[in-house]
Amino acid sequence: MRFEWDDNNLRHIILDYPERGNKVEEIESVFDDPNLVIQAGRRNQWEQRFEAVGRGNSQILKVVIFTVNHGVIRPISCWSANKQTIRYYYENIQDK
Repeated sequence: MRFEWDDNNLRHIILDYPERGNKVEEIESVFDDPNLVIQAGRRNQWEQRFEAVGRGNSQILKVVIFTVNHGVIRPISCWSANKQTIRYYYENIQDK
């Protein structure tokens, strides 16, 4: 998998919210979760956004909002899952 990182998404995901403890390697590792749950999210006039819920290297369940352009994943935002999202994740991996 290839990821697109630039000053804009690095600033928003890493620097603007240091309390979230996000790191590039951690966010990318979420996509390696064999139980990763992805659903289509909001679509605007330029792009389709998606929501991924999975465990990264830290084993913390994370939510990653992202787009895909020419097969390249561009993370937009990331945070730790809340109780509702954790329940959603486990309900969906049981269905696999």
